[in-house]
Amino acid sequence: MHSRLSACLLLLLTGTVAGAAHAHFAVEMGDTHESRYGPGEIKSPPCGRPDGERGEKVHTYKPGETIDVSWVEFVAHPGYFRIAFDSDGDDDFVNPASIAPAGRACAEGEPNCGDGDFYNNETVLLDDFGRHDVAENGRRYTAQVKLPDVECGNCTLQIIQLMTEESKAPYDPAAEDADDIYYQCVDLRLQANR
Repeated sequence: MHSRLSACLLLLLTGTVAGAAHAHFAVEMGDTHESRYGPGEIKSPPCGRPDGERGEKVHTYKPGETIDVSWVEFVAHPGYFRIAFDSDGDDDFVNPASIAPAGRACAEGEPNCGDGDFYNNETVLLDDFGRHDVAENGRRYTAQVKLPDVECGNCTLQIIQLMTEESKAPYDPAAEDADDIYYQCVDLRLQANR
């Protein structure tokens, strides 16, 4: 209870300070894991902080285990979520090439439009999860995630929030105003004998 209260207070403070962010979600509020940097640093790929490093909050599981991962979207916008896994750090994660906004018609020949740009690389375990067109602050999301059947001491679970409301056509992650993706990572260790 104390950690949840602390997380809520932190969220209030970061929401006030980080006014430029358009959407926020927090693994900490989901009560299943702690993210690498917390809900205050979510803007830079792959895990929220530019040139970030693995944290001290490491969660240990067995290879191939199915786990519950929960988070709360406390400042909501229409969109969806993606969960990916890297067995040796966080350097294999790839952003979607495009995000098709809800209700937008696709231009003729526009790549990755319509059904979206889902499962676009081998790290993605779950994509287009929790899609919602109506924003609801404080909504909790829970996903069952089957972890890969590998042992690793430096593995990472990445959870990203993709906003469809703000997306431009076509999406360009390098654009100066590309605030359509938010990042959190959970540091993992997968070992058979735990």
